[in-house]
Amino acid sequence: MDTLKFVPRFTIESCQGLFGKLKWDYKQLESDWTSPYTTFNFVITAYHLYHDWIIKAGTEEQKLRRNNLPAKGKLLFNIWRDVTNATKHWELNEHSQKQQVVNNITGPLIGDWDSFLFTGPVYYVRVGDALPSLPELCEVTLKCFEWILEGELPEKLQLLERNLEIVFRTFSKRDEQELISDVNGSY
Repeated sequence: MDTLKFVPRFTIESCQGLFGKLKWDYKQLESDWTSPYTTFNFVITAYHLYHDWIIKAGTEEQKLRRNNLPAKGKLLFNIWRDVTNATKHWELNEHSQKQQVVNNITGPLIGDWDSFLFTGPVYYVRVGDALPSLPELCEVTLKCFEWILEGELPEKLQLLERNLEIVFRTFSKRDEQELISDVNGSY
């Protein structure tokens, strides 16, 4: 019979603990949405909390809510999967490319009112016909985890679904080209 080896983790011992780290990463990002180090930390933490920790350390209710996440919530974590794997491994292998949902990452640029008025230049992620900003993706990621980890209230799920719809609104490639040419010509 095999004996289990010691699991060499630092002091984060639960899904709630890793979610606390993710919220800390988000606070760091709020001061600089173009920081490669903080973006790396947020993306990889979000992906692994969803992909590994909840499956292995979450409660049965948390696992069920994870599995019942709305389709656009699952799309969100597929974005983090693509970015995590490409960032950690430099490129996506053939298997990962077949699953890939991210078409492009643009920026940093000022591409919407939020970035114009509040955040400054940010990255945008092209996925299908949507072009959400990094701040939008990060904020809705926290909302997904709040719903998965803290419990299901019907109004919380409805609000989450509405937030996901807003983040993944259609943004045509023509709109994207106009945005980039406006930004390059105006700033």
